[in-house]
Amino acid sequence: MDMQFKSFEVKADATDGEGTFSGYASTWSRDEVDDVVLKGAFADTLANDYGGTGAGIPVYWNHAYDSPMNLVGQSLSAVEDEKGLLFEGRIDTSTAEGAKVYELLKSGLVHQMSIGFIPEEGRIVTPDDAKSPFDVYREISKLKLMEVSVVTAAANQEAEITEVKRGRAISAANEERIRAAYDALGELLGSLDQKPDGGEEPKPESEGGDATAPETDAGGDGADNPDEGEGDESRRHAHAAKSAARASRAAEFEAIADWFGGTD
Repeated sequence: MDMQFKSFEVKADATDGEGTFSGYASTWSRDEVDDVVLKGAFADTLANDYGGTGAGIPVYWNHAYDSPMNLVGQSLSAVEDEKGLLFEGRIDTSTAEGAKVYELLKSGLVHQMSIGFIPEEGRIVTPDDAKSPFDVYREISKLKLMEVSVVTAAANQEAEITEVKRGRAISAANEERIRAAYDALGELLGSLDQKPDGGEEPKPESEGGDATAPETDAGGDGADNPDEGEGDESRRHAHAAKSAARASRAAEFEAIADWFGGTD
């Protein structure tokens, strides 16, 4: 299953000069993308992966895993309480990257974190007062915490926690409806590219050999004509473009489904 992300407000401690910061990584309330992380969801990962205290969770810059220089710190502790997961970390200010990240945190120019996690157990819940098939939310009862990142995304000024992870999973029935709608839209967009009124596209110059064909150099026998086979090449390009378009539409659908948390 793909890693997902969840952002939250943080506060840098500018008094000790050691790069510490803290904030709630998660709360137990229903969020703006209709997810509810249940109390106890972090228990196993904190116990099994981080010694029971939550110390040693990697802290990255912007979820950038392509360079070791982007690993800018680690957690000091992560503990579940009545509100959520209380997180405290330390940025390694001995490196240029870490020092810059901490300066951004202290100045308030960057004031969000985002956790990378893999949901392991959960279910889709339909409330008793649901007004449509889409009026549901996802309960996450167990997850694996992979890392925490300092990110540049804008903070939500009205709440301490800002949710940016992917949404709920698509049911099989809803997947079929979305595919049908997406295919219909693709056919409509495809029809806009066709020549109106049944007109025919002009034939490539290599077909029919009319008088507008480029002349060869004086004295040449035409064997090295650069335009020879241009029509075949055009058809090959057109076929490749259509194949790429079909693959692109399929990829786009998978991206939409993945945003919702994947298909059942």
